[in-house]
Amino acid sequence: MSDELPHREPTGSRPRNLTYAAIAGQAGLVTILVVFIALFAGLWLDAQFGLRGPFTIGLLALSVPVSLFLMVRLALSATGAIRPARPEDPATIAKED
Repeated sequence: MSDELPHREPTGSRPRNLTYAAIAGQAGLVTILVVFIALFAGLWLDAQFGLRGPFTIGLLALSVPVSLFLMVRLALSATGAIRPARPEDPATIAKED
């Protein structure tokens, strides 16, 4: 066994990392949702007009910039809500060790 103390992350890093993970998860869900809506809307429109693919391909192509825009907006709004951590008092840190 060594006398070294285990590495401890700074107090504010865990909530920040969880926030980033939540943003990434929401961005992925938004992308999947937009693509599936475009796919099913395109298939429905193609069936209504008796065509084989132009609406589906067009809406799927349009879903790419729409999903990118939504991901950027989501990330900007979520990161804008993050408050910077207050500097900790060195006396408090010394008491924890």
